[in-house]
Amino acid sequence: MLNFTIQKIKPVKMNNGTNWRTIFIFFTLISCLSIAAQSTKKEIDSTTHKIGIKNSLNQIALEKKAENDKKESQEKYITYQKIQKQNKTFNLIELQVQNAKFLLDKGFAYKDITEEIHQLKEWEEFAVKGIIGKQFKVLTDRNLNSTSILLDELLKRTSNRLEKISIENNELSKTQEKIDSLVADKNLYFVPTDSVAREIYRLNSLKMSSDIDMVSERLKNAVDSIQTLKILGDQLKYKIESDIIENDRLRQLELDQLFTKKVAVFERPNIKTLMIQDPLAFSIKTNNLVFYFYIINNINSIVAMLVLIIGLGIYFRLQKRKFLNLGYEKNMLIDVHFLNNPFASAILVGLSLYQFVLPMPPLIFSIIIWTTSTISLTIMMWKSITKIFVWKIWIAIFVLNLMALFDLIILIHFVGESYLILAINTLGISIGIYAFINRDQIQRKIYLWYILLAATIQIFSFYFLVNGHYNLGKFLMTKAVYTVVVVFALYTTFVIVKEIGLMNKILNEVDEDKPKQTIKSIPHQFSIGFYLLIFVCCFLLMVRNTFTFQNIVEPFRNSISEPRSIGNISFTYQNIVTFILVILLSSFISKVVSFLASESQIINTKNKTKDFGSWLFLSRIAIVTLGVLVAFASAGIPLDRITLIISALGVGIGFGMQSLVNNLISGLIIAFEKPVSINDIIEVGTQSGKMKSIGIRSSVVTTYDGADVIIPNGELLNQNLTNWTLGSSTRRSEIRFGVAYGTDLELLQNLLFEILKKNKNVLMKPIPGIWFTKFGDSSIDIVLKYWIKHFEFDNDTRSELIIAIDKKLKENNIVIPFAQHDIRIINTDIEPKTET
Repeated sequence: MLNFTIQKIKPVKMNNGTNWRTIFIFFTLISCLSIAAQSTKKEIDSTTHKIGIKNSLNQIALEKKAENDKKESQEKYITYQKIQKQNKTFNLIELQVQNAKFLLDKGFAYKDITEEIHQLKEWEEFAVKGIIGKQFKVLTDRNLNSTSILLDELLKRTSNRLEKISIENNELSKTQEKIDSLVADKNLYFVPTDSVAREIYRLNSLKMSSDIDMVSERLKNAVDSIQTLKILGDQLKYKIESDIIENDRLRQLELDQLFTKKVAVFERPNIKTLMIQDPLAFSIKTNNLVFYFYIINNINSIVAMLVLIIGLGIYFRLQKRKFLNLGYEKNMLIDVHFLNNPFASAILVGLSLYQFVLPMPPLIFSIIIWTTSTISLTIMMWKSITKIFVWKIWIAIFVLNLMALFDLIILIHFVGESYLILAINTLGISIGIYAFINRDQIQRKIYLWYILLAATIQIFSFYFLVNGHYNLGKFLMTKAVYTVVVVFALYTTFVIVKEIGLMNKILNEVDEDKPKQTIKSIPHQFSIGFYLLIFVCCFLLMVRNTFTFQNIVEPFRNSISEPRSIGNISFTYQNIVTFILVILLSSFISKVVSFLASESQIINTKNKTKDFGSWLFLSRIAIVTLGVLVAFASAGIPLDRITLIISALGVGIGFGMQSLVNNLISGLIIAFEKPVSINDIIEVGTQSGKMKSIGIRSSVVTTYDGADVIIPNGELLNQNLTNWTLGSSTRRSEIRFGVAYGTDLELLQNLLFEILKKNKNVLMKPIPGIWFTKFGDSSIDIVLKYWIKHFEFDNDTRSELIIAIDKKLKENNIVIPFAQHDIRIINTDIEPKTET
């Protein structure tokens, strides 16, 4: 709170004159001040008014100036943006022009493509010559089948060429379209007001016009040329598709009339109506085209088949070398096919099995495979077959095969071919009759059954051909001949597979020290299911080139190759089957390599054995890894998916598979570092014995008691490993004994050295040592130290030396004393006698 104190003001006393004078002065002063104030206010108001007017004018001027500056800045910015866009367009046009130049300079080989299209057209006309339009008097099934293969191949090649033409056309058209769209940009035609920018614009415009004029004409000509090629290709494609439809119609018609249509097969045709002047030359050219196209399209599969045959040949050769190293002679192995002729057996097995994997080979390719198999069989029989009867049958079959091969090459019917088919029928029937008469001499009745079956089919072929059913007669003749050949090849192949298992069993049980006996012919006893399997395989090979079989299989092939999806994952059944087959094949090859790496399969010097075993182990790992990668690639699985799978597995490996990974990595270390190899004598932990095999996860050690101990690879490296044969197979051993005092030590030393020198297992370098070590309680102690050739000979050598030493000491009256000790017995419990 504020406290206010009010005091009374005392009045001042003044005179009357003084008071009036003071009041007057006061009022006068106030008037002057008032007048001065009013004058000042007017001046201030006037000044303020003038300033206000001036400020208003300035404001208007500033606003106007600002507006002008704004417009000028906007115009400059817009001009700058237009110039930037204009320069960007010029740059893009130059880029597209350069791209067009690159495409044009790269060229499209118009001349080569035109020649290729004309070549395809020529092949198309050749393929359908005498079939489409003006037909032969006799349409052969072989010619229709070959034409179908050629037309399919030509359609595929034409489609591929059209696809490339379309890609090139799209590239050039898109380039021309981009140039046209850029030239139509309105920013391109903005003329700058600045003299420098205007000059730059003028130069860019001139350059652009020059480049476009130079490129546009070339692009137009190129596009026109490609369009012309595309029209030619489309016309050819349409023609081939029409030919395929007509050829399939004719094939179906011939199939429907197979048993009803009759032709004059022995009537000489009119030369004027014959479309082909030289049927043999036409047939050879057609077969060459079919064979060439199939080889080109399936080169990877054929190379894989050759690699398989070479691998089998090496494997069979190694097996034969094993038997020879064990003491068998070549004449002891003559009854075993794959040991008698390893590479001929490899060719037979490889061709017989791999032909089921080849993608629908044409008949000419299958015939070549079967003829090659026949030659391989002849080589294999050269030493093992001694019966004249068997050779007569086989030579007749071989000649029959060559005659059928020549006849199947012929695609155009003429009278001479009809007589050739009759000759083949007659020879086939004769072989059947001869085999039936001498059936007791044929040991394997499966050969007799199929020879008689083939002879029966030849009788039907003869009958139908004579009655004018040309296609049916030739078809039956072909199947009759090659049924026998295929059955012989398949049966021998399965026999070889069984021989491999039996021979491996013999290798595992053979005693190297026992004398070897000739391996007689292995009994080939098979179940009914096996013979049924041979029949099914033979039937499939015989009918897979027919029109009916292809019509049945083609929808199935399309079905398994049709893309399917589960969520975001796309797959086909064909890819799944391919994946499984590749994995199984890689596992099989790995097991074969593992078999080769086992102890019982390697006979060689020590150093070669070490290197061979290690490299085989690494080969197994490489085969499995490569098999998995090829399986994923064959199945069409992208690499990024494989990465995801490996990443997911990595988590599980890190937590739950540490021991397994440790063993796997240890296996790799053993393979590269080689602390232990096959046949090494080792001691690890409480186990000792010979290293039998080194696996991916574990290794096998054969103890001296005959047991096989499986040791994880991680333990081989983590424990103290003693390898007695790592650097060398030699070992130092010793024998200790004593002789009686008084022995002639110099004589004894000479005798012992002579004993060591005579033993064949004792090495003289380094020289053995004979030392007298000390005077013992009852003998002079001696130690013999010597080196032996191999660790395994230690116990045998020690036993031989002890026997020889004992015999030599007895001959020279040198005694090995027994240990002698003087014993005093003190009995403290007996009391002394007292005298009485």
